[in-house]
Amino acid sequence: MATRGFSAPDLTNAVEDFVGPYKLALVYRHVNVDEGPTVHVFGPVEGKEQEILRFDCFKKGPHYHLGIAYLNEPVHSIDASDPFAWVLAELGQNFPDYLARSLAACELPSDWQAVTGMAIEAFRAQAAEWNLSN
Repeated sequence: MATRGFSAPDLTNAVEDFVGPYKLALVYRHVNVDEGPTVHVFGPVEGKEQEILRFDCFKKGPHYHLGIAYLNEPVHSIDASDPFAWVLAELGQNFPDYLARSLAACELPSDWQAVTGMAIEAFRAQAAEWNLSN
């Protein structure tokens, strides 16, 4: 698979949780002239842990990446008035679909929605500390 030129994520001070073999991490980032929360998803791809998804809920240009560490996919815009809430809802309802679109194996546990829901609640709590609306 083709690799992309993105820098490794900085997970300093990240809120992290696991859904089966997938690590979800929430950080607040400042990138160029934009900023906002980013949700990273890491998991097994071709036998090693890689960044599978990155949702950048930026104020000016919210977007997401599929297979960010290993696919040459274009950036997908998030067209929602509250990108962070949209991302949390998408993960809570469609996590397996995003893994499939990223060409990652879906190794989610049978109770993935409940476990993902707990991670989402932790992320919402952190967003409240950042004074983000969701």
